Amino acid sequence: MTYSRPYVVLDLETLHSAEACRHCDQPGQAHFADGACSPWLGDKPDDSITQFAPLGWGDKPALGLSIGCFYHSQADWCQFFDVFTLEDTVTWLVHAAPLLVSFHGIQFDFPLMRGLLRRRADACVAAYSPDPGGAMSPMFETPETQEEYYRLTVLCDTFKAQCAASYDILDQIWRQDPSHKFERGLNSLNAISQANGYGAKEMDGATAPRFWAQGRHAEVANYCMADVWKTRKLFEQICQTGSLLRGDGHALALPLPEGWEVLGG
Repeated sequence: MTYSRPYVVLDLETLHSAEACRHCDQPGQAHFADGACSPWLGDKPDDSITQFAPLGWGDKPALGLSIGCFYHSQADWCQFFDVFTLEDTVTWLVHAAPLLVSFHGIQFDFPLMRGLLRRRADACVAAYSPDPGGAMSPMFETPETQEEYYRLTVLCDTFKAQCAASYDILDQIWRQDPSHKFERGLNSLNAISQANGYGAKEMDGATAPRFWAQGRHAEVANYCMADVWKTRKLFEQICQTGSLLRGDGHALALPLPEGWEVLGG
């Protein structure tokens, strides 16, 4: 199928699991019965005891980025990115301006990417000083760090606007079927992919960080690429039929992206 504009389907994997402890990066079951971290696992001296504190989903940049993948429709290829190539990837996405397509990207993947870049921008600031209006203005050690701060800030703001206009399949499902938004196993990528004939996921978001820590990088990269493929097939199905099946087989009519046209097969 050909469409009125190029699109990019994107997915990423985190470096840490949301269930991992922020002190020792171990799951809850690896802690003592009282919740204390094993002294030799923590980031503090051995005589200091820290309590299990899961990273959670609130601070997305804290989860980190192990590997990301995107499919570009115009070039018909997939490309991987990581923390070292994140800025170049976002810069390319902003300049190429394709329609961004994701599954839960608006609330997860895209905020994580922007958050990591904003942390890099914040690292350029030496201190803050009050300005006459009562706000705090950043101060910089060198003109180079000032330039990098503003470059990253503008890039994040531009990317945020692009993300707001993206097509998030899960977000569209929730909009059309809000009463089942939190029903377990109904709207996951795994359930929807299987219901529509695209197969089951090869692992999950909690397993991928563990495999990455074990050095099983190829498996995680292939898993990420497979999720991009599943999301792409679901998006193309929506474009062709205007619907997809929930995890329980119930058909949902979903709108096409705003201004989107299918030009031919």
